[in-house]
Amino acid sequence: MKGGILDRYLMREAAGAWAAATFVLLTIMISTRFASVLNFAAKGEIPRGLLFQVVLLSSLRYLVILIPATLLLAIMVSLGRLYSDNEIAAMTGCGVGMGRLYRPFLWLAAALAVFTAALAFEVGPWAGREADYRVKSAKQLVQFSPFEAGQFTTIGGGKATFYTSTMSDAGDKLGEVFARIEETDGASIVVANRGEQVTDPASGEREVDLFDGYRYFGTPGSPKYDVVKFRELKLRLAAPPFNYVNNQRKLESMGELIGSHDLQDQAEVAGRIAAPISVLVLALLAVPLSHLGPREGRYGKLVLGIGVYLVYANLISFGQAWIGQGKLSPELGVWWVHALMLMLAGSLIARRQGWLQ
Repeated sequence: MKGGILDRYLMREAAGAWAAATFVLLTIMISTRFASVLNFAAKGEIPRGLLFQVVLLSSLRYLVILIPATLLLAIMVSLGRLYSDNEIAAMTGCGVGMGRLYRPFLWLAAALAVFTAALAFEVGPWAGREADYRVKSAKQLVQFSPFEAGQFTTIGGGKATFYTSTMSDAGDKLGEVFARIEETDGASIVVANRGEQVTDPASGEREVDLFDGYRYFGTPGSPKYDVVKFRELKLRLAAPPFNYVNNQRKLESMGELIGSHDLQDQAEVAGRIAAPISVLVLALLAVPLSHLGPREGRYGKLVLGIGVYLVYANLISFGQAWIGQGKLSPELGVWWVHALMLMLAGSLIARRQGWLQ
């Protein structure tokens, strides 16, 4: 059996299973995220147009979690089918050993490990920061309003004061309006019988239309004032500047974390480095875990594989927590977890090869 044909066949089986598993699990996770963001949009806290942007950015972070698990499942599913259809027996009869079986899966694992490293180190945190920035910025723009029914509201550091007697539930219709606005050469007092306001969702700038009122302009303390009667007066009110503050360690860039002496930062670094390494380790574990006996079902070992993954992932989480608490040195990190899993993989391979009885 030619190696190239066999490698392409096994690669196609595993890659197809990986793509399907990743798509299904990513869809579930995105749906959960979409529901939480939709709750903010329903309350009017963020624009609806921002929903899909936030969800797509969040999906890049979810892939870091999904890739190791879905690769393990993909290899086990594809090999489980080959075992149940006796194709592995036919390959073995043609002289195909475990090393040949490993080769295409390790190539796939290496490619996914590089992809996972890029996601874990830079792309994922950037996507998280971008989503967080957009949500917080949108919340500020939506929440900013110079009008509050029955109360005087000051904006611009006291340079403008607004009052409206009533305001509709949607916030676009205003009752009687009073405004005092400081200008470079004086101050304006504006009164109107009613008003309307709309918000630019991109810039947060509000356009206020006032109807049937008067504008008084002059210098405070001076008896000279200009009085203008108007049917309609347009005012443009810029939103206050937005200063983004990232208070989540998991969204920091890798460069900022590596240079930190904070234990929590070092724990985060250990977790990010563990993601691509776990892809390779799980690929090594998947092949011997997939072995099926003559009467075992096609998916008989999947529960075992999921159990191994959960133990692996939880040990990494415990290791990160212990680093953050000072119970483990950052130098040791979670390397001991990878070492345990490699020992398990080595013992399983030795049993399959008959080196251990």
